[in-house]
Amino acid sequence: MTGADPLSLATAIKGLLPLVEEEFALIRDAFISDRELRFHLGRVELQKVIFQAWQNGWMDSRERPDQKLMDFAIAKPFLAAEILQQLFLFLRSFTDPDKLQKRYGLSVQSAAANRLGDLAADMNRAAGYLYNFDSLRLTREYAMTFEEDLARHLDFLQKIRFLPTATEHEIESIVARLDELNHRLQLFAADNLRDRRVFELIVRDIKGDPDRAKRLAEAAAYESKYSLNPEAKQTLDDWSKFANFSLALQSASADAMSRKKIFSRSDFSFDSPFKISANSTLARLFDYPTKYQSRLVLVEWVRIQAAKMPSIAAKLDEMKIAWYVLHAERPEKMLLPGSIGLIYDDSEPQEIGYVFQLPSHIRSNLPTKHATGPSGDIGHRVVRSSMTIAAQRMPTSLRQLIKKESRGLDLGIRFTIAKKLLDSLHLMHAAGFIHRNIRPDNILLFPSKSPRDGEPDPAALDFANPLLVGFHHASLEIEVPPQEQHNKPIEGLKPILKNKNPARVVAIDCYQHMDRRLDPTCPYRRRYDLYAIGCVLLELGLWETLDCVSGKDIAARACHPTIQAADEDIWLDARIVCEAASQLDSITGSIYANVTRECLLQSPVTVDIVELERELAGALSKCHA
Repeated sequence: MTGADPLSLATAIKGLLPLVEEEFALIRDAFISDRELRFHLGRVELQKVIFQAWQNGWMDSRERPDQKLMDFAIAKPFLAAEILQQLFLFLRSFTDPDKLQKRYGLSVQSAAANRLGDLAADMNRAAGYLYNFDSLRLTREYAMTFEEDLARHLDFLQKIRFLPTATEHEIESIVARLDELNHRLQLFAADNLRDRRVFELIVRDIKGDPDRAKRLAEAAAYESKYSLNPEAKQTLDDWSKFANFSLALQSASADAMSRKKIFSRSDFSFDSPFKISANSTLARLFDYPTKYQSRLVLVEWVRIQAAKMPSIAAKLDEMKIAWYVLHAERPEKMLLPGSIGLIYDDSEPQEIGYVFQLPSHIRSNLPTKHATGPSGDIGHRVVRSSMTIAAQRMPTSLRQLIKKESRGLDLGIRFTIAKKLLDSLHLMHAAGFIHRNIRPDNILLFPSKSPRDGEPDPAALDFANPLLVGFHHASLEIEVPPQEQHNKPIEGLKPILKNKNPARVVAIDCYQHMDRRLDPTCPYRRRYDLYAIGCVLLELGLWETLDCVSGKDIAARACHPTIQAADEDIWLDARIVCEAASQLDSITGSIYANVTRECLLQSPVTVDIVELERELAGALSKCHA
């Protein structure tokens, strides 16, 4: 087949794809028709989703595979020939009546009740070209006859159905054959976007058919449990958790939260060394997960203004819904923290806290020391001071890291963080989740786990597992020194201070999309999250925070958190950010720079945002240093 014309190879593959898809549909319908096979229905549907994800990789903007297949066949004719061979072999497996019955426990029946004639003979005639196919005849002249064969075969498949008489062994054979096809197709045409497409397809139509997502979650979990391939095992587990997270998002309700998940302040120890920012802190949670044990957790405070006190009940319900979503299992690559519960006290209703779980090596096995027990013995142990714990386990925000490491991190590490963040955003949006507060100060990096004893190593941050927090939705506030201010001196001061301004607190809102800043009441859109990620990618590339680019102009013009910025300042901030992105090419290379600029586009996105993020994540995955 290697001597075949590339156009003919591409045409043949394109022609066989609808037939393979029809075979998947016939097998799926057979499993639907038998109640006893419902457990395995999800497994067949999962293989169908994987095939669709691979197939969609060839489609252009008009959902036609012509050009991509042609380019592939020209560049890699041997691999194109192998793909064609695999499609032929698969179709032969499910078009031989004897093999269908003996190997897979499937019999063929006409979809029409009054159908007469020998179905087995008709099937053999319709699919006979699969056995008479001669690779040497795969030329342009042969294409017309081949297309007629394909049309006749497809027409026949659409008029029949499979009836299952399968045993457990035969069911496993069916699923194994579907899995083998998907594995070989991916092997011959590796597509780094296939797995990302699977995430999207798993939750397609989740609102209209949530049962399908449940079946796919169960099937992926089942396949993960019994897979012997570590990489495949992890991928399947991610698909399962992603489906469950998406289902939780659809069914989230404030009523679903148990009172046991609402803690009091007295359940925690809030020590000053644990403070991360004005709105977040680490804390020790007592008697958790069992009595006499304690865990280190992350708490983010949501503060309600006194003027809005009547809305406390509504805010509490809103946070209960968020808890329900964030406590659901989810892939680690989503980078979202798992929520344990909320903190709410009637005595201080204006402050409600999210309680988040930390990485396993950070949250548990808190260091202890010997102490004298009640009876004078020295075998008693207590947890060490908060200073000791903080020195070993406190996170560093990406903003702090950029400020502290003036020479910058290795470009490869910066690429790793950027890839993780963009992958996370794609998954969040594919699931229907919007973050709303992506900024470098809300990206936490924890000490890595020591390979020697599994304890946190404060000398080495875990760059591969950043945590995306910021659910307090508070603005980023910084203090601007007098020499960096553009505004006039404050009136009323003594003459000696006339030309000196005190340091002032301002809100840095340039991570927000311009449309959102101009009209804070407008609905939050997914592209605003994408813009915020673009700002973070820009900072990673330049290794400079946005308030410091362009001679600290953004910080100098920023307003107090309670004041709305002028429209002209918002426009100027957006222009400064976009102009700064032009500096990336010489630092990071064109791929990273182009991805960042695509994220920072202010104009409305004309394509599906999830599809765009998938393509951008795929492009960014090619960055190496």
